[in-house]
Amino acid sequence: MNSSLLRFFILVLTILFFSHLISLSPSFDAFNQEWIDKHTRDNGVTGIAKFLAVSVFLLSIGLPRQLVAFMGGYAFGFAEGVIYSTLAATLSCATVMAVSRYFARPIIIQHFEMRVRKLDHFLLRSPFLKSVIIRLLPVGNNLLTNIFAGVSKIPRRSFILGSTIGYIPQMAVFALMGKGVLVNSELKIIISALLFGISSLLSAYLFKVYRRQHNDDKTLRSLTKSSKCSNESDELSH
Repeated sequence: MNSSLLRFFILVLTILFFSHLISLSPSFDAFNQEWIDKHTRDNGVTGIAKFLAVSVFLLSIGLPRQLVAFMGGYAFGFAEGVIYSTLAATLSCATVMAVSRYFARPIIIQHFEMRVRKLDHFLLRSPFLKSVIIRLLPVGNNLLTNIFAGVSKIPRRSFILGSTIGYIPQMAVFALMGKGVLVNSELKIIISALLFGISSLLSAYLFKVYRRQHNDDKTLRSLTKSSKCSNESDELSH
């Protein structure tokens, strides 16, 4: 069986699998406090498993990760809510990245090779730090980021680990907010808003540090090149 046929066969199985999951999972609108109360809260290991399975699937088709963190905080409390929502986001990230890299990259690179190369050039430099910064930013689409990472050559381990670390601040913010709604705590909601601002400032700071290092490296390369040219000129003159 050649690679193209195998890829097509796996694609068909993947589509059938996701179609079956769609029929079993709640819609975006139905993934709410009522669903959590019915299927997850006070339901032990079964509730945790249901939350993770549904969250991973919905995240993989575009549900904002902040909503998953909010529901995690509402369902399990702050600490467990952060852990389970971050785990769900990480599993979704790895899944979408793998599917995108296996199916989408070969097709996209045929039609947009230059753009893919530019994306590779950008992401292959400090991939771990870039992944952390991207996830810390309060803007951006989680699903599209995972797809773009899959299309690129960014190392899986760097991207997934960086994403996991970058997820945590916002997951903590929204899990705390979900916990605050459960206990009617205005203080927890205020604290979560402050933490959101801090995480945004942290992402801006890391991006500034990266830009400074990048500019320093460019300057160093330029000086090294100029020095090499000067030495070659001196050797020629002798």
